[in-house]
Amino acid sequence: MSWKETLGEKLTSYSNAEFEYVETKDINDASKIDLGCSGIYMEATIIYFEIKNLSYILKENGRRKIAKTYTMYKDVLTAVTQQDKAFVNCFAPNAFLIIYPGRDESLEPAVKGALRIVSALSEDFKQQFSDILGLEFSMGMDHGHIMGTKNLSDNGMECITWFGNCIFKAMRIAKECSRPFYVGISGSIYHSLSEDMRIVQRRILGIKKTVEMWTKISYQFENVKKHLYQTNHKIPLEEA
Repeated sequence: MSWKETLGEKLTSYSNAEFEYVETKDINDASKIDLGCSGIYMEATIIYFEIKNLSYILKENGRRKIAKTYTMYKDVLTAVTQQDKAFVNCFAPNAFLIIYPGRDESLEPAVKGALRIVSALSEDFKQQFSDILGLEFSMGMDHGHIMGTKNLSDNGMECITWFGNCIFKAMRIAKECSRPFYVGISGSIYHSLSEDMRIVQRRILGIKKTVEMWTKISYQFENVKKHLYQTNHKIPLEEA
């Protein structure tokens, strides 16, 4: 049988099969997924981390330096969020997904994780990234159900490709964010936050005041006007 006939039979078997999935909250359940027409399904809060203006950065810094930077970013994101049992997925050459499995209990840990990432990259480890010209990043966040399917025959979570409307919404929100408002969250996440995650103490003209941490802005998603909330607040790593 030729490779074309073999491929045709495989595609036909996929086309005729019912897609099976395992519903779970365990981010390490890749071992339960078979290659082929099966997957993993979970509810989660998603952080979409985007490297801004990648084509310009590549032109100014070269492939080797930006490849090294991508690895450095992954190490920072993993180190900051792994204590929350989140998982960092290499999503695209300019992006990562950070997945916090769970329902309401995943919302505030994910938001805190994003604000700690900002602190890590813009303050704690700023010097290590200082030789990359034009380097900028942003994060968009949403919550929902995601489906993953295995694309490699190993049991690591890196072999899972994820799909879900909340991912595309997080991507869209990230595009509205830039320095110093690195983090943007959907309206549904904002309205689920406790007061401690919506207000902050700041000194204004020498006077300590309680102010709203988030700024509300409008944007278009799937041709519908929606609202997101972005912030320039950071959580120091010492408070993790």
